[in-house]
Amino acid sequence: MTNSMHSTILRRMTGQRTDGADENPLTSSRALRLALTKAANDIVGLVLTVTSVAEEVQPLETMLAGLDEDLMLIELIRDNKLVGIVALDVQLRAAILEMQTVGSLIGAAADPRPATGTDKMMCDPVLAAFLDALPKAVVGTTLEGWADDVAIAQRIASSRAAGLVLDDHDYRILRLSVDLGVADRAGSILLALPPLQQALLTQTAAVEEPDWDSQFQASVAEAPASLEALLHRFSLPLTQARSLHVGQVVPLPGCTVNSVRLMTPDGHKLAEAKLGQIGGKRAVRIEAAPLLQMAELSGDVVGATGLADVIVGQGDPLALDVGGLTDAVANDPINFDEVAPADLPLDGGLDLPAGDDFPMMDMDAMSLTENS
Repeated sequence: MTNSMHSTILRRMTGQRTDGADENPLTSSRALRLALTKAANDIVGLVLTVTSVAEEVQPLETMLAGLDEDLMLIELIRDNKLVGIVALDVQLRAAILEMQTVGSLIGAAADPRPATGTDKMMCDPVLAAFLDALPKAVVGTTLEGWADDVAIAQRIASSRAAGLVLDDHDYRILRLSVDLGVADRAGSILLALPPLQQALLTQTAAVEEPDWDSQFQASVAEAPASLEALLHRFSLPLTQARSLHVGQVVPLPGCTVNSVRLMTPDGHKLAEAKLGQIGGKRAVRIEAAPLLQMAELSGDVVGATGLADVIVGQGDPLALDVGGLTDAVANDPINFDEVAPADLPLDGGLDLPAGDDFPMMDMDAMSLTENS
């Protein structure tokens, strides 16, 4: 019987199957156990036993809500892009630190405390070895390709901070519970990455190059453009400007519906326009500038008053600075009432002639500029 046992052991050591032995196929759970156990033992000499492996798929919000406060969260990147996290609890962190500092585990469980940068630095070699071994270990299992080309990066301060940097989609979560073998000490490690299908979609989207020309044109087309519709501009003494009150009617000599000028914000004239309305709102229609009309002046001498009447009577969109004619017409003041000026109330109202209702761009309000 002893010889039979020795033969069986030798056949197992040489890779030969014994009669009646069933093949034990590699599963994803077994692959994870082997990868973590080997990484901990090879890097820091920590002998641990993986007692359970739990796998589930959760959305980001649910995953973050289930994270304990004492977990040390570390970014996982692929192609320099954040794709997931790995988390160690305080007991597994303490075990790795103890093996590197005192060479063995302490008989008592570690006290809860927040993770530090030193904790991450000491645990990085074990985590890096685990992630390096994982792709090869899971070949032929349902996890094949899931953790390929993944590396550790920076520590994340909290689960709330993780929610700000992680993409909002489903994550495949693996929780490994470990027995440290001393004084019933136990720890855990969590690995969260997008499902393989989601990772492939993310990589495909990242490869697609954006159409910069189309995006630039679309951005420019959506940029706001500001125009000012100027109906009339005139000057008046400061004393009159200070005496203006709500409801007062101010005459606009020579102002007609064709007197609108579209101005840029910096004061440059852009186009001539005609005043009208559409849908009960004021509007303007861009038109070609009207041609100036010549008129014969009758009489032997034309005074300043007659010249002003001719200019204003043509209805041209010209601004007349009444103050500039004060010296020339001191004895013969200009009477603008004789040319039937259009009146514009201070509240912005304007009586438009019938028949000027036409389709044009909306202008919620016209602008009246006063120079004092």
